[in-house]
Amino acid sequence: MNWIFLCLTTLSFLTGITCIFVESATPSASPTKNPTKTVTPSYSSSKSPSNLPSTKPTFSPSQSPTKLPSSFPSTKPTLLPSNSPTKIPSNLPSTKPTLSPSNSPSKLPSTNPSIKPTFTPSQSPTNLPSMKPTLNPSKSPSILPSNRPSAIPTNIPSKSPSNLPLSKPTNSPSQSPTKLPSSPPSTKPSLCPSSSPSKLPVTDLSMKPTTTSPTTVGSVNVKVSPSYKIQLSDPLLYPKQFVYVNPSGSDTNNGLSSATAVKTIAKAMTLAPLNGKGTTIVLADGVYRETIRPPSPATMMQTGQLVFQSASKDNSKATIRCSNSITGTSFKPLTTLSADIQAPFAAAARSQIYVADLGALGWTLADLMRFRDDAVYEQRASGLNFLVQSSTAVAAGASLDPSKRYHAARAPNFRNVTNWKRAEHWWVADGPTAGSTTSLVDATDDTGTLLAPADIEAGNLKTIGVDLSGGYLRALDGMNSHWMWYRRIKSHDQTTGTVTIDTDSASSSCDGSTGLCTGCQPKYACGDANIDTNGKGFSPMSKYYVDNHPYLLDAAGEYYVDKTNLKLFVIPLPGVNMDASFVVELSKRRAAIDLTNTLNVTFDSLSVEMCDDTAVYSNNWVNANTRFITMRSLNMQLSGRGLTFIKTIAQLDSAGGLENTEHVGLIQSTVRHMDDVSIQVNQGWWSCSIDALGDLCSHAQIRRFYVGHNQFYELGFRPFGDDGTGGAVIGNEMVFENNLVRNVAHNGFQFIPGPAKQGAIQPYASSDLVVGAVLIKDNIFEWTCLLESDCGGLKHWAGDLGFRDHLLIGNVYRNIIGWSYSVQMQNLIPTSWPYYNPVDRKYWRLMLGFAFGSYFDYAPGSYHFRNIAYNVGSNCYHWTARIAQSEMYFHN
Repeated sequence: MNWIFLCLTTLSFLTGITCIFVESATPSASPTKNPTKTVTPSYSSSKSPSNLPSTKPTFSPSQSPTKLPSSFPSTKPTLLPSNSPTKIPSNLPSTKPTLSPSNSPSKLPSTNPSIKPTFTPSQSPTNLPSMKPTLNPSKSPSILPSNRPSAIPTNIPSKSPSNLPLSKPTNSPSQSPTKLPSSPPSTKPSLCPSSSPSKLPVTDLSMKPTTTSPTTVGSVNVKVSPSYKIQLSDPLLYPKQFVYVNPSGSDTNNGLSSATAVKTIAKAMTLAPLNGKGTTIVLADGVYRETIRPPSPATMMQTGQLVFQSASKDNSKATIRCSNSITGTSFKPLTTLSADIQAPFAAAARSQIYVADLGALGWTLADLMRFRDDAVYEQRASGLNFLVQSSTAVAAGASLDPSKRYHAARAPNFRNVTNWKRAEHWWVADGPTAGSTTSLVDATDDTGTLLAPADIEAGNLKTIGVDLSGGYLRALDGMNSHWMWYRRIKSHDQTTGTVTIDTDSASSSCDGSTGLCTGCQPKYACGDANIDTNGKGFSPMSKYYVDNHPYLLDAAGEYYVDKTNLKLFVIPLPGVNMDASFVVELSKRRAAIDLTNTLNVTFDSLSVEMCDDTAVYSNNWVNANTRFITMRSLNMQLSGRGLTFIKTIAQLDSAGGLENTEHVGLIQSTVRHMDDVSIQVNQGWWSCSIDALGDLCSHAQIRRFYVGHNQFYELGFRPFGDDGTGGAVIGNEMVFENNLVRNVAHNGFQFIPGPAKQGAIQPYASSDLVVGAVLIKDNIFEWTCLLESDCGGLKHWAGDLGFRDHLLIGNVYRNIIGWSYSVQMQNLIPTSWPYYNPVDRKYWRLMLGFAFGSYFDYAPGSYHFRNIAYNVGSNCYHWTARIAQSEMYFHN
């Protein structure tokens, strides 16, 4: 394996030039396992731009990381080694508290530039860049009836919301720097302000989405195959037939006016006339506790377009909520209940705890199950529930305040002091020294140890005071914190401070009727819970915490759900009275909007929140599809995921007449505070392989997605899988433009490949790859990799495949540090340290953090034009690419 260094005259966080590390390997080498959850599209470019340098870099360092250390320190060091460690630069990023996304992205470097780039990025994610789009939007497809919306909104009247985040930052640079700085920018990243943006985005009258595939970039011809158009609804053409809904209405009303509004959205859909003219369903301000399921395509062809729109055009006031409320009058002090109910809780905390009997309030075990794509077994993160403190005023209408979300009872308690060091106040494991995939050991406090914050909470698994079996462990891998595992604790040896997680080899049983799992780790179904071994598992540098155990309930703003006895325990936030004014919202339903097998639906100016699985859901098999969906000016928050679109086809199904899940748009919306991804778009090829007979598995049946002018932030900090990526997308005939992506645990967004055509032979040509043709344009990726490392603002992962026709132009990658305890420890270790390995550690010692601006991991097949990267922990642009496969062009 060779490392090729490409040095460009752009910014570098450490040296003043951008050093691009390109790892080349033979096609036969096995790539690192894909950290995301599913298979996706791929592609390659077809023509080199005329103005790229013709010479190839020839420099290659003599050494490169070839293996991981054979062992780790067995205990946390309590003092610095006798030899002085290599110093970290004095201008490390600030450790001032930076708790939440700001109302403006961080500023560009203040130094005066020296070279003028050829591209000017957009002013903000809610506006198009100052340069005009190269192509006009498309017209509506001719196959649609005339009453369906036209392709592009031209004038969208709307009322600005009053109290939620604004998509248009007030301090975003109006243009890119005219020159590169003569000296590198400060290594101290600008701070992330402590308050959230004040408003959510509203419809921009000047917004013109790019809905056609590009053919040129400036004077450079770019071939994108195939060419395509994306159909979006037009607010000026919303249907003029109306049905009115109000939470205080009655389903016995006719719904023809606001005075005779029906109560539920489900009833309103049944009142839509079957005359093909379409219906606008007008939602009065308030909370709607139901899942919207539009009719099948056959019915939709009779009704015409359905539009669900807030009456006030304010996306903070009409809310689709997946939770049920519980008031303070339903809670009792724990100390008034029997001794057996009090026993599992720490004696010192019992006087602070209140308990609600969920069974008496009509809840069942099924209401408390945390489902994913399987309706029987709980998802991997099954210990998690959503609980948010509300009030009687909020319950009457407005969307919830994410800052009042409660945390599952845990140790150490939740703290977020430094925005780019989200795991700083987690505990550090002692071992096992050689690493383990099943057990984690911690028998010593972190107080006073190397790199420990002065205010770290005292405690460890030996002195914690209770058997944690049945609780959960969340831990980062001890190599570079690339992986973040969440597993149920099977056993706890308090004498040694060792916890052992459930695995698929454990004796296990699942009861599908009750959903209870004994001795197993839920993940879709029982078993299969082994952690990935690429990161050497749990080790002496693993950061971790434990949660979802009653004994750990000891701090304000924490909760514990007893699913067996149907009880909710809370310690309220300070300053509240346990009366009717105190309200908590506990999640209950999987999704707010289910778009499986439907078409021609628009959602405008609504809030969607508190969903166990995903706010918006679509899961189609074979000939079922979701088509012509537009989501405009939505506020999606406090859920497992934002959008989930899945399409599955199988080897034995007929390809004749197979339609697509297609023409889906997310415009001027905010997706925030999601435990997992903001968007998942994926196609599954069930039991397909490139050697199988027939050609169905060479088809891509999910395509033509438009994602533009949105904000995505606070994503992936409690993921369903093993990394906290902000978005996981199989890009196929897709436009991703003018978005702001920030405050993400791992990669900001990640594109993943699809299969090669059947009979294709490696190395694959562009024509062999099933999915591709993606425009990624004028986006800002910042403050990603806040909890994990070995990640980037934008990542492409292709394994042994590639990408076809991905064009990246005008994007900004900034303030992406990728700090982790393990990386910083390796930077500090001097060469005389007993565990220092000169081969493995030489590379690590160069970096403040292990993160990249744009990260192409085994992913050739793309064009890169006029992008900007700065204030990045490692390399601004990083490729680990198979050079012999496909093509990649870079000009920034």
